[in-house]
Amino acid sequence: MKAPELPAIVFAMNAGGDARFPATMRLKHRADLGRVYRSGRARSGALFSLRFLAREGEGRLGITIPRRWGSAVERNRVKRLLREAFRRHRAEFAGVDLVVQPYESCRGRRADEVERALVEEFRAAAPGEVEDE
Repeated sequence: MKAPELPAIVFAMNAGGDARFPATMRLKHRADLGRVYRSGRARSGALFSLRFLAREGEGRLGITIPRRWGSAVERNRVKRLLREAFRRHRAEFAGVDLVVQPYESCRGRRADEVERALVEEFRAAAPGEVEDE
């Protein structure tokens, strides 16, 4: 009997390499988030607000969504979309700690819309720190 084929995305997620979002790319500690809020620059866009702080090394992402924003399913979907956009453009976010706070207008958006908005807002907020593709 032939084994069922896995969708390409499952294969890519398990393949490692550039297809993963490792723990080193996440802002997990309250002290790190606080440092970005205190010392970083801010920018508000149509779908979310950004706060970022330059640092050495690989870029890291933090996402803050309060519980009143919606159900856990909605919050987790938006977080997945933001992490994927960050991962796909990791070269542009290198050397930056980025905290994203989505607005309610972000709810129900397609992945490409969220990705485009994140990259464009970051480029507009940090024009000297970002290289064009």
